[in-house]
Amino acid sequence: MKLGIIGFPGSGKTTLFNALTGQNLPVGMVGEQARGANIGVAFVPDERLEFLGKKYRPRKLTYATVQFVDQAFVKEEGSKKRELGEEFLNNIRPVDALMHVVRCFEHPVYGNADPMDDIEALESELILADYLVVEKRIERLKHERQKGKVGNPREIELLEKALSILENERPLRFSEDIASAPELRGYSFLSAKPVIIVLNEEEDKSSAVDTNEIEKSYGPCLSMKGKLEMELSQLSGDEVKDFMEDFGLNSLAKERVIRVSYDTLRLISFFTIGKDEVRAWTIKNGTIALKAAGVVHSDMEKGFIRAEVVAFDDFKECGSYQIAQKKGKVRLEGKNYVVKDGDIINFRFNI
Repeated sequence: MKLGIIGFPGSGKTTLFNALTGQNLPVGMVGEQARGANIGVAFVPDERLEFLGKKYRPRKLTYATVQFVDQAFVKEEGSKKRELGEEFLNNIRPVDALMHVVRCFEHPVYGNADPMDDIEALESELILADYLVVEKRIERLKHERQKGKVGNPREIELLEKALSILENERPLRFSEDIASAPELRGYSFLSAKPVIIVLNEEEDKSSAVDTNEIEKSYGPCLSMKGKLEMELSQLSGDEVKDFMEDFGLNSLAKERVIRVSYDTLRLISFFTIGKDEVRAWTIKNGTIALKAAGVVHSDMEKGFIRAEVVAFDDFKECGSYQIAQKKGKVRLEGKNYVVKDGDIINFRFNI
C-alpha cells in the first residue's frame, strides 16, 4: 500500500510524515525549501502477527508495510492556469490513496486557518489536474480519428463521461464506473483516488470542523495533533505509553491512519507461518486463494494445488496448528476460496 500525503504549505504534511515513519526530517520549511518529496515506510501494527511470532519464534518476523510519500505542493510558475507541477504529479499519481492534511491552527507565515476552504480548494486542484489530462487526451483521439485511427470506443466513451463530471467540478472517485474502469487505469486520475482528510490540530485545542459533514462530501476524516504525535514517535515504548496516558490518547496517529487506510482501500491481512518466517500479507478484500498465493510467490499461483486454512481466532483458541488440525479447524480450500481477514494459510503447490 502506498499513500500520498498532500496539503497546502504550512499544513503539517512533513510533521505527519515524521509521526508515521519515525523519521526526524526538518519541518516548517516554506517556498523553495519545501520542494521535493520525502519517502518512508511504516510497519503495520498487528497483534495477531506478534502472537504468531511468540508461538513460532521464527528467524524472521515480517510485518506488512505502508509506504508514505510526503509531497510538497508545487505548481508550475510559467503555466497560465498555474497547473500542478510535473514533480507533484509524477510522485503522487502512482499512490493508492491520498491523505489530505488540513491546517487547523494559526501559522506565522500563512495566517489563520480555514479548514473547509483548504479542503475545497485542494479538491478543485485535483479536479483541474484531471480535467486538463482528459481534455488533452480527447483532443488527441479526435485528431487520430480524423486520420483514420478508430481507437477504443469504450475508452472514448468513458473519457467523455469523465470530462462531463469534471466540468461540473465533481471528483471522479464518486463515479464507480470511471474510478474502477480498466480502460482508464493508466491515467491514474488524482480525483479518482480515495481521499482521507487529516485535520491537524493544536496540542491544546480541537477544531470546530464538522467531521461528519466532511465525510459525507469528501471521504473518511480523522483528527490528530501533529506536533505531539511527531514527538511521541521519537520516544521509546514505555515513554510513549506514559505520555499517551497523560494526554488521554487511546491510540497513536500511525495506528489510526493505517486502520482507516485499510478500511478505505478494502484491504485485509492473511498470514503464513513457519520456523524460518512468520509473515503478514496484504490483499484486497474478496481476493481468492489462487491470487493470494501469487502475492506470496508467482510459483505458488502457477502450481497451485490447494490451500490449508485456519482462522486466526481458531488457531489462538486451540493453541497450536496440530491441535487445530485434530479439532477439524484446518480446512482444505480450492483456488476459488475467498480469503478472510486473519486467515493463516499454507499453500500447497507443485511446479
